[in-house]
Amino acid sequence: DADPSKIEVAYHGADQAAFHPPSTEERARVRARLGLGDLDYIAFLGAKEPRKNVPSLIRGWVRAVEAIDHPPALVIAGGQGHDDEIDEAIEAVPPQLRLLRPGYLRYTDLAGFLGGAMIACYPSFGEGFGLPILEAMACGAPVLTTPRLSLPEVGGDAVAYTGPRPDEIARDLAELIADGDRREALSKAGADRAKEFTWEGSA
Repeated sequence: DADPSKIEVAYHGADQAAFHPPSTEERARVRARLGLGDLDYIAFLGAKEPRKNVPSLIRGWVRAVEAIDHPPALVIAGGQGHDDEIDEAIEAVPPQLRLLRPGYLRYTDLAGFLGGAMIACYPSFGEGFGLPILEAMACGAPVLTTPRLSLPEVGGDAVAYTGPRPDEIARDLAELIADGDRREALSKAGADRAKEFTWEGSA
């Protein structure tokens, strides 16, 4: 029964110096370090906790790309976490598909990694705020995430949404991979929206 006029929501911000649309050189540096060459890739960056739903992302990605002539790789970067189901999902990945787990990336490579991705995918069961999608948006990555908890407050209309199940992720990821115009529109909308979330504004 609190008085709404006495409540201010202080959203988190994105560090615009670290998370920005990357230069061609920044993108190329990350590709070289990961050994990707010219291969497109789907990016995930974060801890491997069960709430991040990485096993469903892996299974959904397989279904979305296995029939494509030049399928994009899946790069799962970040700390190891404690989701034992990830290894089980990886074991079922067909040999013609490429999945990379580079672990932690250099902080200076994050913009190149996220902004160089075809899509940044975060099919989380829920986030306290959604800093990972905000940082990906700030880098100009088209984002696919779930409309759970706070995520729609961060993404608004500037991201694409999917469900948490592998079949839902497969359907929506495949549609986004096939639609370059929509990816370009989301890239611009996400970068513009991310500018509204600053640490100065939060303070």
